[in-house]
Amino acid sequence: MAVAAAAKQMKKNIGFSQTGKSLNTNISYQVGKDSLGIKIFNRSNYKINYPKGVLASLDQEAKQILLENFAYCRLAPLTLTIKNKLTYKNQVPALKKFVDFGVANDLPRFSEEISIRTKELANAYNACKDGKNSFTKTTNQSQKLSAKNPTLKNRVIMSLSFGKDSLLSYGLAKEIGLDCQIAVVDELNPVEHKLKRLIAKKFSSQEKKPIDFLQDNVDEIFYHKKLDKKIAELENTNGMLTFLLELIPLAFYHRAKYVIFGNERNFDDSFTNKYGVKAYPSFDQTSIYSKTLNRYLNKLTEGQIQIISLVEPIYNIAEMQILYHRYPHLLQYLMSCSPKKGLKEKWCYSCPMCAKAYLYSVAVGGDPKLIGFNRNFFEAKYQELYPLFAKTIKRSYEKPPEVKEEQLLAFLLAYRNGSQGPLIELFKKKFLNQAKKQERKLRKKYFAIYPAKNIPNELKSKVIKIYQQELKDLI
Repeated sequence: MAVAAAAKQMKKNIGFSQTGKSLNTNISYQVGKDSLGIKIFNRSNYKINYPKGVLASLDQEAKQILLENFAYCRLAPLTLTIKNKLTYKNQVPALKKFVDFGVANDLPRFSEEISIRTKELANAYNACKDGKNSFTKTTNQSQKLSAKNPTLKNRVIMSLSFGKDSLLSYGLAKEIGLDCQIAVVDELNPVEHKLKRLIAKKFSSQEKKPIDFLQDNVDEIFYHKKLDKKIAELENTNGMLTFLLELIPLAFYHRAKYVIFGNERNFDDSFTNKYGVKAYPSFDQTSIYSKTLNRYLNKLTEGQIQIISLVEPIYNIAEMQILYHRYPHLLQYLMSCSPKKGLKEKWCYSCPMCAKAYLYSVAVGGDPKLIGFNRNFFEAKYQELYPLFAKTIKRSYEKPPEVKEEQLLAFLLAYRNGSQGPLIELFKKKFLNQAKKQERKLRKKYFAIYPAKNIPNELKSKVIKIYQQELKDLI
């Protein structure tokens, strides 16, 4: 009954009222000297704060265009959670079609989260998305973001989250001779924010790399009490585009041609939701999304900026293999989950991200202590954190069948490397024979080097050469 009631309420939220009318939620903008802001729900403190002088790389018109596209990118998903019409005080943004494309391809994931049939959700969303988003200006001025100085091909903006993907991307970029300008976007989680600042300070000192910190609290909009319904991780829709738009001023300021994201091969894997429809855990991190975005970006920035992912050709376990064996000095900075309040460690010890980091570390012959683990994560109490053993899988990220396959291979390697614990015994009992039979196929799949759709030709051969050196003996 609870699920049915939630579904009924969601359908009401997506549609207009019975009279065919809807109240307006007005959206306006604030362009400051060092900040870009959105006003919604009569609050004007949703802002991106930049280091001093960075926004001077854009003229006033460019700042407005950037902010208008950013606002629609962030707020378009709200049509799924609010009855009101969203009224933007600007012309139709240049990236509107692409933003709508991103939301539409996340609908199968949403439908699983909120238990509404995908077709019904898509029909409801498509019927009202344009009616629920209106723009007050009818002019159709050309929207271009132009750099005052030409961008340089050897200079990149690297957004560091300190996960394995971004750390490996940094190691690769540095080795192939790219000039990395590091950016860190502060998190909403205050514990994570404090810890990440400490890690960033150490990284900056030891790597001799200055870091540009951006403060962004715009995601708080998705937790506002005026929303009629909450959808898990709704704020992540078009998340990569959001980050990109935030980083464009930095790219122009540092004259960086490329913005590097850590979208590995895993993000191209999908699952079939409970309504039989193909769904991606995070569509905005797929190679399809990136390739399409670059076409829009080429037009918007007149070819000055491009997004790339150096880790796009490889899976999680291959990433960890290369980190441990080629860039071990970067492991001290690794953090991949949100630590809990009161804990002094960077791992929460209660999420699938912790389990994955531990498992892949020992699978590639590494010592988990190097990434800060102080527990044996093969104890029985951690069983549900591994999709290979879990009775129910809650997060979309663990739902593609490839996740279990990759863990099957990882447990086999961990067992061979001498790992011990109740979960190793459980693996031996339930999966060892299966893993041995499939080992050759699993190695070929998860230590393979896949096509690099979003790596420029001038960089591709250098990156692939490194992968070949590190992975050739594992297949």
